[in-house]
Amino acid sequence: MTDKLFHLLQKPALWQRSTEPLWDDEHISKGMLEAHLNPDWDAASRPHSLIDRSVGWLSSVIPAGSKILDIGCGPGLYTKRLSDIGYDVTGMDYSKRSIAYAKSQDSKTKYIYKNYLELDYTNAFDAVTLIYCDYPALIPDERKVLLGKVYKALKPGGLFILDVNTDKYFAKKSNKTSWTLCENGGYWSADAYICLESTYLYENNTAAVDQYVVITNSKVMEYLTWFTEYSIEKLRGEVSPFGFKVKNVFDDVWGSPHTGEAETLGFILERGAE
Repeated sequence: MTDKLFHLLQKPALWQRSTEPLWDDEHISKGMLEAHLNPDWDAASRPHSLIDRSVGWLSSVIPAGSKILDIGCGPGLYTKRLSDIGYDVTGMDYSKRSIAYAKSQDSKTKYIYKNYLELDYTNAFDAVTLIYCDYPALIPDERKVLLGKVYKALKPGGLFILDVNTDKYFAKKSNKTSWTLCENGGYWSADAYICLESTYLYENNTAAVDQYVVITNSKVMEYLTWFTEYSIEKLRGEVSPFGFKVKNVFDDVWGSPHTGEAETLGFILERGAE
């Protein structure tokens, strides 16, 4: 275990993926669902007041009655609200616990337990949403896979709505390390553990990773969360080869006008016609 610990305490290689289960871990998924459902936390989901604003804005840019696919839907916080106002909604997420909760609360939406990088639809949806900066948490190869699959899933002229992190967000990140002792267990484990948390910057501070090394009496686990900085130009250059054009840009996904001063950018991408 000591050799593994020393190995994990090195700076991860750029775009390295951790191998520990996360979304379906029996303990972690409980805490993640709790974070989703807390209306005031900005954790697994945004505060519910902002989700309400997002759904109000989405209903102003997606035609009434459209078929919507929400990927990374979690426990259905957006999907249920969209279904309730008349959209034909499908939600997809890779957490069994979140999907089970969503199904228990919402009989109108179709929920699918699946990795959205494996979605397989053709000309099926008027809009696809990916909200809470999931896109810049993907590594480059995953983003390419996703863009191709979302393009295929959309009808011609369909919309792909997503948000990303900007340089204003990255200005708050720095290389750092800290540790926490949880004697009675906590988010990462029901057992007592130490969490060594590090942040590392890459590529001239335009990519970053948060690394969590969790040590219990019996095992050592590593979890990596990646971040990528985006500008309008960078996002346009990444999506254009896949047939998308940038239709509109906002400061967020609740419709604030673009100022260039926000920590996020909200994009409405449009799929080209065949």
